[in-house]
Amino acid sequence: MIENNSLRVTGLASGMNTDEIVSNLVKVQSARLNKLTQNKTLADWKTDTYRDVNKKIDEFRKSMENLRLQSTFNKQAVISSDSKVEVQMGGTSTLTDFTISNVTLASSAKPAMVSFSSGAANVAEDMTFNLNTIDIALTKDMTFDQAIAEINKHSTNTKVKAANVGGSLVLTSTDSTSPINLTLTGTTTSDNSLKLTTNPLPIEATPARLGSVTINGSKIEGISSNKFTYEGVTFTLKEPFTGSVSVQVSSDTQGIFDSIKTFVDKYNELIADLNGRLTEKKYRDYPPLLDEQKKDLKENEIKLWEEKAKSGLLTNDATIQTFLTEMRNSLGSVIENSTGFKSLKDIGINFSNNYQDKGKLVLDEAKLKGVLQTNLEDVKKLFTFKGGDSTSSSTTVTDRTKHNESGFAWRIYDRVNLTISQLGTLAGSPNTSVDTKSFMAKQIKALDENISREERKVSAYEARLWKQFGAMEKALQQLNSQGSWLSQQLGM
Repeated sequence: MIENNSLRVTGLASGMNTDEIVSNLVKVQSARLNKLTQNKTLADWKTDTYRDVNKKIDEFRKSMENLRLQSTFNKQAVISSDSKVEVQMGGTSTLTDFTISNVTLASSAKPAMVSFSSGAANVAEDMTFNLNTIDIALTKDMTFDQAIAEINKHSTNTKVKAANVGGSLVLTSTDSTSPINLTLTGTTTSDNSLKLTTNPLPIEATPARLGSVTINGSKIEGISSNKFTYEGVTFTLKEPFTGSVSVQVSSDTQGIFDSIKTFVDKYNELIADLNGRLTEKKYRDYPPLLDEQKKDLKENEIKLWEEKAKSGLLTNDATIQTFLTEMRNSLGSVIENSTGFKSLKDIGINFSNNYQDKGKLVLDEAKLKGVLQTNLEDVKKLFTFKGGDSTSSSTTVTDRTKHNESGFAWRIYDRVNLTISQLGTLAGSPNTSVDTKSFMAKQIKALDENISREERKVSAYEARLWKQFGAMEKALQQLNSQGSWLSQQLGM
């Protein structure tokens, strides 16, 4: 409401409560504005609800979209007969059995290193020593760390770096080929405070060593790493051995089972949520609260009111109802022209017999695991096969022949994609912060424009009332003044 800050003349002359009269008249005039404001609030709520539904459907799509891909059903599992060889799938293997034998491990190059347990806090006397042909002089009263810093000044030439490790002096070569050779000059092993000693110097670096392994009778030499991938399997050699370890590759039926079970579980979660929204009770006696109404209520009262006001926003919604119906039809109809399994029932997935479950899927886990072990290829076709014209851009939603001949994952995936698009057109994408093109966005914009116009009308009406009452009060004041003058003249 636009405030009128001009001086208002209240009912001094008339004796009327002008403020209350104007306020009540403005309230009556604001009825249409209040209705528009409430409709705007409902539109905002409905937009958010549509977006929430769209987000849940998108999450369901992500949980099941890989079921339409053959790679999901080509998963393999690998197991080793001994912990000396660890294995995991690194791709797809054409072999089902490996024999690993005669293993020698590869090792990386290691720099030379030697430790002197001095325990000294300071250098007790001047001392000189030769490190890899470079003379290094330390002076009395140098701290231990100062002595280490002095040694490291020459590291470029000595190719040795010093460090304080828990009070010990540790020398390490800076590359994997340089040795550590130290000669004391004018200092004996027993009386130097750093406890430097030439025994067992020199220390040589350890060069890298290549390993070897025999796989299925063929020896492979020159292995630089104990972890490598061969024929789709990643092997990690843990220790050398001369005997043999067997490795077996098989279809990962447990992983495939988990993917199908996830689809069933997520489907049931989604339809339970959507069916709940479709049948949610609508409280028509609880419209959205206006700001002025909220001022007279407690926070908890506002919360309880709005819970009822928001209830039933998507009751009997046509888009969601169609989505649920079409998904159930797609899952319930057979795959035409299939030479293997034709229905989900064939692999242990059926609809609940309880009508109150409203299309819930029931999974016979034992049956599904059994067919995955004995007939994996037909299970794969049941989900991944694409029927119809393979060169056509049509989907199982737009092409009935393609729908009837395609696997169930493709049917559901296409239906989900269409519904996500429809909800996006209706209320915008849930991942878009600014929406100006959807149906709900345009509706909200129109409501905003109508609200602005109505606010101007109410504001103008209120100003007109004050002007009229002001004129009336002024006229009454003049009339009263004239009456008083006449009374004085007549001596009354």
